[in-house]
Amino acid sequence: MKFGDWINRQRHNRGYGVQSPSAFFFVTQVLRERLPYYAYQALDKAVGGNRTDKNHFRELFRITNYLQPTSCISVGSAGAACAMSVARPSVPHYVIIPSVMTVEAKEMLDTNGCHIIEDADELPGIINKAGTIGMLYINATDSAHALIKAALPHTNKNSVIVVDGINRSKAIQEWWQQLVSDNATVITFDMHSYGLLFFDRERIKQHYTLKR
Repeated sequence: MKFGDWINRQRHNRGYGVQSPSAFFFVTQVLRERLPYYAYQALDKAVGGNRTDKNHFRELFRITNYLQPTSCISVGSAGAACAMSVARPSVPHYVIIPSVMTVEAKEMLDTNGCHIIEDADELPGIINKAGTIGMLYINATDSAHALIKAALPHTNKNSVIVVDGINRSKAIQEWWQQLVSDNATVITFDMHSYGLLFFDRERIKQHYTLKR
């Protein structure tokens, strides 16, 4: 990690240097919230994994709970689908080509009405049916480029795209920087292990870097 990037992460991690009131609230009261939530115990059991994994999905739960998206789509992660479905059980949910799924995860997704799709090529059709992106969680894989390209025209000021694994390789890092610089994205967050893309065209373009 470059020294300048480290400095930015230290400054923004607790809200320092974040001048936008809404972005400051999002950093301090959502991303860095430390109070317990009712759903954590069931979510931890469903997603399994180590502490880092559980904290990641807890964070995604808080983001979903705060943003209240109109639909949730997870590409490649049953854990992400669980986190979003627990936070927003009353909206349409889809998980496409899920990772290895625990029994608890399957039960949670079934309980919350999540549709499991086996072909990523169905994503454009799902997006077209929904009309606009609510929340889209996607792993930074080779197919992610085409999937996000298909999703971008369907974003609005309430949409958020979560890109997991933005620092897995140099090629993915470069692709992520292209997304950050793209005129379609407005407010962006680099969380080191994943990134957040927001699309409110009424706001000034801004990028924040936070450490894990």
